[in-house]
Amino acid sequence: MTVNARGLLPPGHPLAVPMSPSLDPVRALVAGADVVLAVGTELGPTDYDMYSVSDFPQPHHLIRIDLDAAQMKRNARPELAMLGDARATVAALLAHDLGAPRPERGTARAAQACNGALAALSPAYRREIGFLEVIRDALPEAILVGDSTQPVYAGNLGFAAQRPGSWFNSATGYGTLGYALPASTGAGLAAPDRPVVCLTGDGGIQFSLGELAVPRDVDAWTAIVVWNNSGYREIRHSMIAVDIEPEGVDVRPPDFAHIARAYGYGHCVVDSLPALTAALAQFRARRQVVVLEVRAEVFE
Repeated sequence: MTVNARGLLPPGHPLAVPMSPSLDPVRALVAGADVVLAVGTELGPTDYDMYSVSDFPQPHHLIRIDLDAAQMKRNARPELAMLGDARATVAALLAHDLGAPRPERGTARAAQACNGALAALSPAYRREIGFLEVIRDALPEAILVGDSTQPVYAGNLGFAAQRPGSWFNSATGYGTLGYALPASTGAGLAAPDRPVVCLTGDGGIQFSLGELAVPRDVDAWTAIVVWNNSGYREIRHSMIAVDIEPEGVDVRPPDFAHIARAYGYGHCVVDSLPALTAALAQFRARRQVVVLEVRAEVFE
């Protein structure tokens, strides 16, 4: 599943591979398939080659379902093109007798791809995915809206969302800092009966800090989770990786307790997974806006 498709199969489904197709074990899964049915995906580099390592391998036999005839020819040419809405086209296919399902090989290959992809991630990324899984399990009905921050980068590589439309963010392609806070308000207005978790960093939230007034004014049900690592850690790591002296990335964050209090929001410091679980339980108990400040060094 690409980033926007996460949740189409629930966590633990034996055929689900909620891992990035940028990862080699997932690419191997696709390359080794007899036939690939690509449903409603551009097969674009922000999903399939987010590290610009190499072009995504052309499947042996590719069938594409897409609403846009021009898009159908981009990135990977199909052997069979099916022009139409993804939901309607899949429903039409399922109305035909496709033969008896044989999931045995599929489940084994899906598990191999998932395990291999997870093993390929750094220990820090695996811990951050675990952090996201605690949020998902504590708030299974929540919408998780992400900024460009480290747990979101990790989640885009390998997080199994609970349901469709419950995981979206701006941390693909060039990304945007400051996106999550206003986008969380939009998600809450669109689904007022579901809690929203805004995943942002101590640097990113300062790009749209004025938006903190809006959740209060629209009676939002939002947990603003601030991943506080005292700067722009992902950019710092990228600089070090190419032997550039880090510059302008170590930024002292503001006092988020004071900021939360200024807007009338609750504030809680999260320095362990049990503390996160307890804070989320309190958040879920009633409609509110709360700022959860995560000590990132505990989880990195």
